[in-house]
Amino acid sequence: MKRPALIFDFGNVVAHFDYRKAAGRLGIKLGISGEELLERLRPLGFSDLLKSYESGKISAEQFSEGVGRLIGLEVTHDEFSVAWADIFTANPSVAELIAGLKGAGYTLVLGSNTNDLHAAQFRRQFAETLGHFDRLVLSYEVGHIKPSAAFYLACAEAAGAEPGDCVFIDDLAENVDGARAAGLVGLLYTTTETLRADLAALGVEPS
Repeated sequence: MKRPALIFDFGNVVAHFDYRKAAGRLGIKLGISGEELLERLRPLGFSDLLKSYESGKISAEQFSEGVGRLIGLEVTHDEFSVAWADIFTANPSVAELIAGLKGAGYTLVLGSNTNDLHAAQFRRQFAETLGHFDRLVLSYEVGHIKPSAAFYLACAEAAGAEPGDCVFIDDLAENVDGARAAGLVGLLYTTTETLRADLAALGVEPS
């Protein structure tokens, strides 16, 4: 393939995230642990609620109200927002790789299933690393979530490249499969060392 555009997932690739951090802060209100709060949410339709939020179908306020209704949690939207946003930690080895790829002149796009509260947080928290990206494609803004083909095609368009000239990097196999089904090259992220090797096999080398 010719020199490809590189599209990175955010969560658990560019940076790590853990919903237990947010759940722990919210669980205090109910006298339960974060683990228990998440266990209560899962069978109550939380996943569908989150998908609606991350595809831009509902607002942050509607999402926080919805979570509260699911588990009987009384919390203001501002309190919810602070807890919900604080879930990210750095992945320094990928940040270093991204800087090197930008230095080598590659087009870089971020392609993430996310929402406005999380995006506002990680834009601030990881501003230096995100500054290397040419475009950010965020699900709540484009109205599509992975593994929908429309999401990957939006990423290719943002990169100014044909799908076959794009490499999509994600930590979830279903999202990698979705990228491949949409005509992109898909790489599964497990470790940064493995990702470097997979990119090298495609002729992609950082500076």
